Amino acid sequence: MSFVHQEALDASLRWLRAGQDVHVIGDVGSGRTRVLRAVAESLRTSGAAVAELSGTAGEDSVPLGGFLTHPTLRPRGSVARWSVPEATSSLAEAIAGRRAVVVVDDVHLLDRPSLTVIDAVARRAPGPVRVVTTVPAGVPTEGPWSALARPAAAVPVAPLDVNEVATLLAARLGGQVDGGLAAAVAGRSGGNPRAAVTLAQAAAGAGSIRQTDGRWTQTGSLESVPTQSVLHGLLGGMPAELRAGLETLAWFGLLDVDHARTLLGTERLAALDAAGRIAIDERPEARLVAVNPPVLGQALRAHLSGTRRALLRDRGEELLGPAGSAGDSILAGAPRPSATGTPAADGRPVHQVTILTESVRTRAALWSDTWATRHDVASALPLLRLHLVDGMAPVDVDEVFTGTSLAPTDDPEEVAAYLVLRGQWAAQSGGTIRSGLLDDPGPSGRLVLDGAGETFLRYLDQLHGTSDRAPDAGTIDVEQDVPRSMRGYVTIHQARAAVEAGAPDRALDLLGSWQDSGFQRPFTHRLDSLRGDALLMVGQVDDAVAWARRRRSAAYDELSPFGVRLAARGLASALFVQGDHDRALRALSVVLRLDRCGPVQSPFDERIFGLAAVLHARAGHHEMARTLLDELERTPRPYVPVLDFVRPWARMEVEHAVSGGAPDGEPLWSAGERLWSQGRLASAMFSWALTPQRLTGARLTRLEEGFAAVHIPLLAPAVRLHRRLTHGTSSRVLESIRSMDPRDPMTYVAAKVASALAVQEGRHTLTADELAEATGTQAPIRTAAAGPEAGLTARETEITALVREGLTNREIASRLFLSVRTVESHLYRAMQKLGASDRRELAT
Repeated sequence: MSFVHQEALDASLRWLRAGQDVHVIGDVGSGRTRVLRAVAESLRTSGAAVAELSGTAGEDSVPLGGFLTHPTLRPRGSVARWSVPEATSSLAEAIAGRRAVVVVDDVHLLDRPSLTVIDAVARRAPGPVRVVTTVPAGVPTEGPWSALARPAAAVPVAPLDVNEVATLLAARLGGQVDGGLAAAVAGRSGGNPRAAVTLAQAAAGAGSIRQTDGRWTQTGSLESVPTQSVLHGLLGGMPAELRAGLETLAWFGLLDVDHARTLLGTERLAALDAAGRIAIDERPEARLVAVNPPVLGQALRAHLSGTRRALLRDRGEELLGPAGSAGDSILAGAPRPSATGTPAADGRPVHQVTILTESVRTRAALWSDTWATRHDVASALPLLRLHLVDGMAPVDVDEVFTGTSLAPTDDPEEVAAYLVLRGQWAAQSGGTIRSGLLDDPGPSGRLVLDGAGETFLRYLDQLHGTSDRAPDAGTIDVEQDVPRSMRGYVTIHQARAAVEAGAPDRALDLLGSWQDSGFQRPFTHRLDSLRGDALLMVGQVDDAVAWARRRRSAAYDELSPFGVRLAARGLASALFVQGDHDRALRALSVVLRLDRCGPVQSPFDERIFGLAAVLHARAGHHEMARTLLDELERTPRPYVPVLDFVRPWARMEVEHAVSGGAPDGEPLWSAGERLWSQGRLASAMFSWALTPQRLTGARLTRLEEGFAAVHIPLLAPAVRLHRRLTHGTSSRVLESIRSMDPRDPMTYVAAKVASALAVQEGRHTLTADELAEATGTQAPIRTAAAGPEAGLTARETEITALVREGLTNREIASRLFLSVRTVESHLYRAMQKLGASDRRELAT
């Protein structure tokens, strides 16, 4: 099982190999001590002399307290306490040797004499002595300890991503963790290991997560999990003044920064920021702040007494006026950022998740109270969207639908958006969208769609029926048959039909003529998503990237989780096509931490889970890829998504990455046959073009005829590659591979075909090195069924690379801070996996 802080560990060891001291920094619970222990163990295994010390109670504690409690450096025999010279001699003796390292956890808590001893030994020892220290984020940089840490290279301990949270929880809970659970815990914990473990263990005790068939899954809401232990884990030792400031922020939920500064004061707000306990929207135009991680805000709110809540309410009203009395309404006066500002991706994913999560909680409380007072469409619509579209707030949907009446002030477009949600919910609950539009369960009975003729209603029945056949885009006249307030909704389906028909240029024309509505936000984000897909299909990849970035920034401005999901999905898709897999996965990093889309929009999650599974599989994160694939398979389908090739494609990619053998493209080709018969031409073409096979003549003809029947320039290179695989030469096939990802299943197939063609042309079978040279790829291309290098661990891969550089086992051990025996063990396993009988064969 991999080390969850591998990046910080690797960075620390690199600096030490370069002769630099190291200073590890991270917030409370981030895992600084785990990194330090792993560094010490790695150094010790490599033969270095290591002395480990720990701060106790600061500079005013018992002199040499760090030595008095040490198992080997403490006074011996009848001596009760070391003097500085004796402690210096003891430490110098402990680290005597060619390589020596002193590691100090919580160096800011070390007393002055102990600091003096470490400094003296480091400066006076005959050989170089490296010092590794840790300190929590937010500790003032000036102090007696800073002279020891200041010259060191700073190594931050970053929050865990979803894959690392899954690894951590699997170790702590004793069993593999479902991808959805790992994502939910990562989002609520902000990637803080202590918060993640505490939340998961509390959820297990409360029955909100359970182990089924060896895998932990979420069975209840994490909102209801007792969180007292989170307070102890993250706020232990925090000054009372800072904790009181956090309680204030938690009560308000999400605050404009200027309001937060008024309530807390600039210095206290800055101290909380430095300690990592608040999240701030990092765009200059966005001015929002919330408690970080979200589970801490939840814990603080849950444990506020009634008296404390009353005091906070009075304090808010005193400093901020009437808007501050209710807490949740504090956002009403916050300045809104513009869509032209710094992209949200420039901020930290954990902060973005916190801001979105707290915005939903804040608005849910506000809108719930507002609807309970007014019971009109204007107050019901935003509340319903939080659950049905965003999927991030528990709302009793049936209660809202049966309790809402039409008010004279309700806008027609708001009413139309409300009726669409009611119709989608009716279809989701076993009824029809027609009944949801025409039957009002509310008190007035008048909240129905006016002007809906039978032609329009039949069209809606077709869209939301159970048939997999793609709807015909030409069955309705928008100007004549569709009520004006519903035209945005119909445009979505006309654009979807055009995309599925393989006519993205027609979809772009439709979308370009649609006028944006400020009220129909669910319509807006879906139309924006279709525009991004259409741009990508016509080959305007750079434009698709730019469009998705702009829409994502706008979605953050609106604090719309659904909009963020769709824009991030589009951005990741475009970056994947560009070959930038790291940025594609980062684009999905926020949405993977959020809950799923709401129940009426769940198909939008399919590409998120499928693309994330493929990216993790290609990166070697096979267990996470499998769990994301499980999430994909469990995603409900109230309707068939546009470009419906993701499930079979993701399954093929993950199976190929895990097995390391020849990819099985037959299920993907068969899916294309089925989709073509249903009239889903674009989905079929993607399935066929991505099938990793050397096609027969008949299949190639089918592919080329299908490609001629649509207009999808994006697929032209894939069609050309298939033509060369069937009719080309080895050199033409190799030319096609040049720009491809070595981990792509098509690269595997093309390399095999090129090697076979080379033999047919009178040449020898191409070696991996010849393939790499011919194609210009740096990573090895697999051509054997055994899958060379596919099954190696990161350490085995690293050692194998050093063998190829000509290093001996002892030289490798010295470079990697490992023992020779450990290197030999890794090397033996690598040779077994690669089928190499000796070092020479391994090197070639």
